[in-house]
Amino acid sequence: MNSFVAKHKVLIVKLIILLGYGISIPGLWMMRHNPAVFELSWLFTTLTLLLVLLFHKPFTLKFALAIVVVGVIGWLVEAVGTNTGVIFGGYTYGPSLGPKIFGTPFAMLVNWMISVYLITMVLRSKIINVWRIAFAGAFLMVIYDILLEPVAVRLEMWSWDTSTPPLQNYIAWYVVSFPLIMLLSRHVKKSQNPLVLVVFISQLVFFGLLNLMIVFLKM
Repeated sequence: MNSFVAKHKVLIVKLIILLGYGISIPGLWMMRHNPAVFELSWLFTTLTLLLVLLFHKPFTLKFALAIVVVGVIGWLVEAVGTNTGVIFGGYTYGPSLGPKIFGTPFAMLVNWMISVYLITMVLRSKIINVWRIAFAGAFLMVIYDILLEPVAVRLEMWSWDTSTPPLQNYIAWYVVSFPLIMLLSRHVKKSQNPLVLVVFISQLVFFGLLNLMIVFLKM
């Protein structure tokens, strides 16, 4: 049994991730009137990040420090943003992202780490120059946020003072993402991770389908 798991561990973890995202979509629909269930989302995201990092090779000290810095800076920017409204616009975090300090969930540290990591790793396999990775990656981060916003609001992750996210939010996402992607890209030049593409596509499909459900099924 142990030898089977060791031999097929990548496949097993991929199936766990696909199953997790696959179950989440109908699960969120069925439990859409029970907001307490939404709080499980940050736990699943944290588990996904841990699994992804477990398969990152080589896992060096410099890489570990770089991705922690990405998460900490991302969290600090969010903390300043939610308490001042200066960076992204006026918004408030809801209960779905778990424990908070200064009104900012620790889950945002995880969210910045996994989104910057996935996008950087996907682009690193296609682009060598770190400046080009940063330009393209920051653009993809904005696309990611466009997909995320309706779902995040519906799942009570956060809410905006305005009816829709302001343009300022997307500009800030680009500006903040750019240096973080550049920083991480310098430390993953020779890195490999068999889970990256599966998780990246799963997230895109997940948010895409939930957006369609929100628009057409009034989730």
